[in-house]
Amino acid sequence: MIKFMLPVAAALAVTMTAGQAGAISRYNSTTMSCERVQGILATQKAAIFRYPSKRVANLPLYDRYVRSGAYCGPHQVAEQVTIPSANGQCPVLHCIQEPDPCDDIFSVFCRR
Repeated sequence: MIKFMLPVAAALAVTMTAGQAGAISRYNSTTMSCERVQGILATQKAAIFRYPSKRVANLPLYDRYVRSGAYCGPHQVAEQVTIPSANGQCPVLHCIQEPDPCDDIFSVFCRR
């Protein structure tokens, strides 16, 4: 019975993860006000915003932005950045890898 349950549990976990990833909304941040961008994050908890690159013509940039660090993955933290909106730069949060305390040159407690 346990041999049967493990594959079923694994398939269910993959299905649930894929469903959550597929459900995230995508928006063009330059077509809406900063207040609208922040409102979307407040209600949807996470969204993908795209906008044109400032450095390379016709290159769209995009990333996943979140309402708070609670919506970041394991070993991630929320970092405040700005993205372009219809009425200027808009402060939002996106997830980055948690800094490794052993990368600090002054750290004396890390073993490598």
